Amino acid sequence: MKYEIEVNLSETHIIEMSKITLRPYQLSDVDDFMQWACNSEVLECILLQLWIKPNSSREEVVSYFNQVVVNHPWYQAICLDGRAIGFVVLEMQAGKYDFERGRADLSYALGREYWGRGISPTALRIALSSAFHKFTNLVRIQALVGPGNKASERVLQKVGFTKEGVLRQYAVLADGECLDISMYSILSTDPILN
Repeated sequence: MKYEIEVNLSETHIIEMSKITLRPYQLSDVDDFMQWACNSEVLECILLQLWIKPNSSREEVVSYFNQVVVNHPWYQAICLDGRAIGFVVLEMQAGKYDFERGRADLSYALGREYWGRGISPTALRIALSSAFHKFTNLVRIQALVGPGNKASERVLQKVGFTKEGVLRQYAVLADGECLDISMYSILSTDPILN
């Protein structure tokens, strides 16, 4: 199946969505990861900026890869033609309270040159389908979106997430600045997945 996505008024890109896959990251993906993850525009939108900076060395990224990415139970590479161009991460909640079971936090990112091509919604649909089938006790997946990240909000809405509201002053930054964060969720029973 092919989708035609208008990027701007004069240019059209065609991407075969069957070439988009998810797989666990491998240490051999570190150079592809660095190529997009050290981009300041990408980092502006995601929490990865807590560990990776635009000027991060290869050694720093390899260290992050070894500590976080490769050993994570659900840190998936978004691949186009087998090449890692982004990620989807699910953090399963196993908190100290029983009611937290069945819930997962979703985060994702895509290399800047792939924005606006329909890749993120396709990758998220694959991830959601896989997660809800693999983890039979999973009932809810939620995603937090920072202020001004309208593109991410549109992606989540395309996939079937519902905006539940705004968490006022939810994120407190190191400099004391407080940010409102939007909460989105999708349930295993939502019709988009059936």
